[in-house]
Amino acid sequence: MKIISLILLTALVLFSVSHCTGRNSAKIDSDFNTDTTSVPDTGYTGIKKYYSGRYLIKEVTFENGVREGLMKSFYEGGQLYMTYWYENGIREDSVKWFYPDGQLFRSSPYKHDTIHGIQKQYYRTGKLKARIGYENGLRTPLLEEYTGDGKLLNGYQEVIITTTDEYKTRGIYRINLALSDKSSKVKFYKGEFTDGRFDTILCSIIKTVEGKGSLNLKKSGSVTTNSVGIIAEIITPFGNKYFVNKKIDLPYGDLK
Repeated sequence: MKIISLILLTALVLFSVSHCTGRNSAKIDSDFNTDTTSVPDTGYTGIKKYYSGRYLIKEVTFENGVREGLMKSFYEGGQLYMTYWYENGIREDSVKWFYPDGQLFRSSPYKHDTIHGIQKQYYRTGKLKARIGYENGLRTPLLEEYTGDGKLLNGYQEVIITTTDEYKTRGIYRINLALSDKSSKVKFYKGEFTDGRFDTILCSIIKTVEGKGSLNLKKSGSVTTNSVGIIAEIITPFGNKYFVNKKIDLPYGDLK
């Protein structure tokens, strides 16, 4: 009888410990899952899930504490929204966006954590919608947009250039800029493409109001250049950026 009582007492203690441990583990898991800003533990290997309230917002794969492999983010409804591929903590291969129904919307190529190559956009039907060029994180002039039945779009807006010559009276030569369809969805820059890329650091923005920009060049009294470059950044009906680069000859050689 004593042996039976001892066995029952031991089983009761083990059950109590197991029950408490399970409850605490569930709370730890819950606390961890709701922490969307936590830094991965050093040496952790596996998939971590992050929640916002009761919604799963992303899953991240780690190897020895470093992002490695697939990362997923989700819509509130639980559908896949975006995927990244990591190699040793660095984005490589491609970043992909999806429509809520699961169809691929956009794919951007990455190399050493920087967008590099041809980004592609798709219709819900799966047909190609656009091809956009990038090189080392910067846009190139390449933009191809397609209709739903596969026809290449053309006939984009043209940049209309007019000038106002007040050089002799005020020492000013003004270049006026606008689009042929009078759209306001444009930004103008002074500068040119650098090695076939649009680098905003090497260009200066031209003040643009309601789609109209003006560049005032002033008489400097010293020899400068006989031309100036203009870049128009135009938003297409698809929401993409279309670039036009114009070289404008100047009538005077000391404008700055």
